[in-house]
Amino acid sequence: MSKVDAGFGFEAAGSSGRRALAIVAVALASSVACQESLTQADSGVVASALRPALKIAQPLPGLPDIVAGTPPSPGTTELLARWEDSWNHGVVAGGLLREETYLAAGSLGLGSDSVTARSAIEGVRAAVAEVRSHGLPLSPHLNGALREAEHAVEKAERAGADGDWSVAGLKALRAADALRETSPRAVALTLVEAAEEVLGPPPGADDEEAADSARARRLVWWSRVAINAGGHELALQRAYYACLLLGVELP
Repeated sequence: MSKVDAGFGFEAAGSSGRRALAIVAVALASSVACQESLTQADSGVVASALRPALKIAQPLPGLPDIVAGTPPSPGTTELLARWEDSWNHGVVAGGLLREETYLAAGSLGLGSDSVTARSAIEGVRAAVAEVRSHGLPLSPHLNGALREAEHAVEKAERAGADGDWSVAGLKALRAADALRETSPRAVALTLVEAAEEVLGPPPGADDEEAADSARARRLVWWSRVAINAGGHELALQRAYYACLLLGVELP
């Protein structure tokens, strides 16, 4: 697997230390990716040498599942659309949109019955158990998400024990979303948006952009192309190298 094959578009050499580091990282990570491709599906960890993400086979409940028994209304339809749209953003921007959705759902009294809430809780518990069963060391951001999911599902269980199934369902949704944020797509979008924030708008026709910034901008563009095509792991790699070139502190 070559750098050209991976679609990174770096030159063979560079003058700056950061550019050289990025080039070395591309070569090493491309080699690692080739070696690990046969085991990633089994391990559940993607891009472990870069910005790790998780593949979780267990289906996670979403907002449509939680409010399935709620009578249709314009408010419910709008909330569902907002929750779905939140997954077109990275963890930072998408998380803010989802937080607004949770609060709005609670104020509207949307939620679950006992059967739906219990099913959601069981689904999240099974997903957490799946991740823990790998027995692999996880990066801090993955560990944080896993702990957040565990705490949220514990709150969901306590709400269920008190008979507050509406709250239980929404807490289970929070737990599921914490795990969903670790997916390759969500991680790739997070890196893309972090890089775009540093890059800002494209330079004008008469303006010249620094070489590292120009390369990072191309990587970000190709990362979005990969996301739209469903190539989330490739998108994650490209966005990671864009952040590396820009010196972005990863969220």
